[in-house]
Amino acid sequence: VDALSQAVEAKTKLIGDLGIELVNMKEDVDDTAAALAADQKFLAELEKGCKTKTAEWEERSKTRAEELVALADTIKVLNDDDAL
Repeated sequence: VDALSQAVEAKTKLIGDLGIELVNMKEDVDDTAAALAADQKFLAELEKGCKTKTAEWEERSKTRAEELVALADTIKVLNDDDAL
């Protein structure tokens, strides 16, 4: 009877420990899900920002190329013998 009582107590303790561990794991899952949602939101905002920056960079690069062509044309005109 004592052996069975000890076995019941040990199993009851194990059930309690497993219950606590299960609660902790559920909290971890909830925390991880919340972190994932925040990370996905951050990623979406980052992708949007990157698209904006890419478009701005392309516009700036295009403008810079046009400016370089205009400068080259200006230098060509100034170096032309007719300009002297």
